[in-house]
Amino acid sequence: MRRFFLILLRTISTLMIIAGLLIGVRAFLDKKLVNNGPAEYELPEPITVESVSYDRYAYQHISEEAQKTYDQIYNCIVNFDKKVTLITEDEDVLSTAYEAMMADYGGLFWINGYQYNTYSTGDTVASLEFLPRYTMSEEQKENYQNSIDEIVSQWLSGVSADSSDFDKALYVFETLIEKVDYDENSRENQNILSVFLFNKTVCQGYADAAWYLLDQLGIRSTIISGTANNENHAWNLVFLDDAYYFMDVTWGNSKYLNLNQDTTKRVNYAYMAMTTEEISQNHVIKSSFEIPECLSNADNYYVHQGLYYDWFGVDSIGSRLAESYRAGDKEFSLKFSSSDLYNRVITYFFDDKHVSEYVPEIDSIYYLLDENANVLTIQWN
Repeated sequence: MRRFFLILLRTISTLMIIAGLLIGVRAFLDKKLVNNGPAEYELPEPITVESVSYDRYAYQHISEEAQKTYDQIYNCIVNFDKKVTLITEDEDVLSTAYEAMMADYGGLFWINGYQYNTYSTGDTVASLEFLPRYTMSEEQKENYQNSIDEIVSQWLSGVSADSSDFDKALYVFETLIEKVDYDENSRENQNILSVFLFNKTVCQGYADAAWYLLDQLGIRSTIISGTANNENHAWNLVFLDDAYYFMDVTWGNSKYLNLNQDTTKRVNYAYMAMTTEEISQNHVIKSSFEIPECLSNADNYYVHQGLYYDWFGVDSIGSRLAESYRAGDKEFSLKFSSSDLYNRVITYFFDDKHVSEYVPEIDSIYYLLDENANVLTIQWN
C-alpha cells in the first residue's frame, strides 16, 4: 500500500460520444482536502495485468506505458470492478489508453466514459486511480448480453465461417443497413444496444455493431473517430484479405427520392471497402493513434464484382447497361477510377444521349450520382 499526506483529488468525466453529440469533452472539478492535521491515505499498489489485447490494432500503436494502462482499465471494466490504481501517473497516457481500448472493443455497452482521482504530494502527481462510469448493474449487463448473443446468432446464420473476408464484410455491411435505421433520437445510440435490441442507431452504434459482428466472424476491425463533412462521426478500419480498408456503414445506408417521389433506403456499396484517398474526400480522422494508409482496392465492392472501370470503354459500358436492363435489374451501378473518367462517361451516355444506342427500349432514364466516390447508379423504370 502507498501512503500520501497531501492529496489533491481530481475528477474527470470523459464522454466518448460521436455523431452530432459531444466528443472528448472533459469537465474538471478540483477539490483540496483541508484537515486539522496531516491525513493519511492508502492506495493499493498498481498491478500489471496480463494482456489479452496484443493482437488489437489500436493497442499495437500506443506506447508501452499506455498499453499497460489499457490492460488495467480493460480488465477493470470487463470484471465490473469499481476502480483500479494505475501504473501510469500521466493523465494524457490514461486518455490515450482509454481511447485505444474503446477503438479496439466495440462491445462495451455498459460503460459511458470514466472518472479518475489524482493523488499528489505537493505539486507532484504520485498516483492515478481509474473509476469506470457504469450505466447499469452487472446483472442488467448480463441480461442484455444474453439478448445480444441470441440476436447476433440469428443475424449471422446467413454467412458461413468458411466464407472469404470480402463476403463476411459484405454480409455485415448489408445486414446492418437492411435491419437498422438511422435515427438521431434512437435509444442507447452510442452503443450496440441500439442496433441489436432497438434496430435504430447513429454512426457510433453502426461502427460498434460492425466491429462486434466482424469480430464474431474472425475479421479484425477498429473503430475510427473523426468528422465527415465537418460533423462528428465514427466508422471502421477493417483488415480484409491481408490489406486495410475503411468501411462506413452509416454512409452506406443511403436514402434517395425514387421515381414515385418516395424516400427509399438503399445500400451504397461505395462505402464498404475504401482506400485512404477515397475516404479522405469527406472524412477526417481524429484518432490519436497511428492509422495505416489504405492503398489496396482489391476488395472494393465494384472492383471485386467487376463493376469498376479505369478506361473509357464505351462499348463495354454500354453493353453492361443493356444486360442489366434486359435482366430486369431494379438498379445498376458502376464505379470509375477518376472524376475525369466519371464525368466523361456521364456526358457521353446521358448528356449526349448515347445510352439510347444500347438501350433503345427506354424513353427516359433516372440515375443517381455520387461524385465523391465516382459511382454512377442507374434506376431502371
